[in-house]
Amino acid sequence: MATASSALAWRSPVLRPTLRGSHTATPSAVGVRTHGAALTAQGSHRRRRASSLVVHAGAARVTVQGARDLLQARTHTYLDVRTAKEYSEQHVVDAVNIPVADMGPQGPVPLPGFVAAVNAAFPDRAQKFVVGCLSGARSEKAVALLVADGWPRENLLDLEGGFRKYNQEYTPDGKERAKPGVWKDTGPITWSDS
Repeated sequence: MATASSALAWRSPVLRPTLRGSHTATPSAVGVRTHGAALTAQGSHRRRRASSLVVHAGAARVTVQGARDLLQARTHTYLDVRTAKEYSEQHVVDAVNIPVADMGPQGPVPLPGFVAAVNAAFPDRAQKFVVGCLSGARSEKAVALLVADGWPRENLLDLEGGFRKYNQEYTPDGKERAKPGVWKDTGPITWSDS
């Protein structure tokens, strides 16, 4: 039977044991300051926030609020790894679409040219990305593929919750959406004969 550390090794090769038998991601592995991001022996996780960055099983994730701030500051590029059809329906303004998988009848089918396409579009590996898909699964896989190809892990931020969550909070150009069910009281309604 595989232990928690061997089961998680494929996700994060930079885990180191702690005194309590859990595993902690090293700060240099994710490029953010962290206080633990511990994985327990059962494989569950605790997340610690360092501003809008979240360390999760050794990978750096960014909240939708943090992603919007980074994109508006133009320090990161939004790498949309959804299919071309999904991208054409709606996407973040100035996003670059390079699909990591195509949707087949049984679910996502990996596209073998993903890493080569990213390398061709962005030859400078100093480029920083917010990587997003619809819900977060494909973007996590995309980050893993790029890290395996030699991209610096600290330059790849996985969008927590994906485009679906981003789109609930913000419009594609980064403006806040009105929250449903929030009523703004402007005072009593008055009728007048004019």
